[in-house]
Amino acid sequence: MTAPLYATGAIGEEAGFIAIFFLGLFFGFFLERAGFGSARKLTSIFYFKDWSVLRVMFTAIVVAMLGLLYFTGIGWMEADAVTQKETFLGAQIAGGLLLGAGFILGGYCPGTSAVAAASGKLDAIAYIAGMLFGTFVFAGAYDWLQPLYQWGAMGVKTLPEVLGWQPGLVAAAVVLMAVGAFAATEIWGNPTIDLSRAWQFRITPQAAAAGFALVLAFGLVVGYGMAGRVKPVMAESAAPAAPAVSVQPASTQPGVMAAPAGAPAPVAPPGGAVRKFKKGKSCS
Repeated sequence: MTAPLYATGAIGEEAGFIAIFFLGLFFGFFLERAGFGSARKLTSIFYFKDWSVLRVMFTAIVVAMLGLLYFTGIGWMEADAVTQKETFLGAQIAGGLLLGAGFILGGYCPGTSAVAAASGKLDAIAYIAGMLFGTFVFAGAYDWLQPLYQWGAMGVKTLPEVLGWQPGLVAAAVVLMAVGAFAATEIWGNPTIDLSRAWQFRITPQAAAAGFALVLAFGLVVGYGMAGRVKPVMAESAAPAAPAVSVQPASTQPGVMAAPAGAPAPVAPPGGAVRKFKKGKSCS
């Protein structure tokens, strides 16, 4: 069985909707249990008081990224079946700024607002109403906003393509960023916040070097594992046959010249047709 299950036809439409329902249910439940249904906790990161949002988001990114890389490398995941959004620089820069401003002012993002509304928070319901109003305004003004929306269209782009790096090395760099962010928030976080430490050991240069080596090691393992799946298709060349020399009889049809004596006879391709070879496909 190969993932993603719905896109590859492993499960049908009804099973897909059931899976979506339960995945969304569990996602919202764990968000609420982590405290992400509270606007105060979500906005604390902007005031450098609580780093839970950064840690949870970085953890989700790293887990999803490594899962996709490893599963694709060992053949459990069809990378082409995973939906990837196109890049529009204008829309994504403006949208990111607006989303960040709305996050600070309203205290929620779209996902957490749904979780908070389900738990009965009135400010989240007002946030969702404002989000729907903004959606209708955007739809009505789309013709006017279309030049900005389509500015910087680049198609589907990934970080390995843009940077020119191997996917495993990009994964190693992202994990290093996450580990660095976790360490920084543990060391230089606000000491007045009564939160338990994520770990109880001292960060020494030796430990940091060992962690750096481990991260690069798994990145290279993923990268070379994915590159090893590429199997170039070699043309099956038959043994060269000795040219046959024969004397062609003169043609009896008018206007057709006979082949000159001593000319090599044409060699027909194997199977009577030209063979075509499929180009090797690489996940990287």
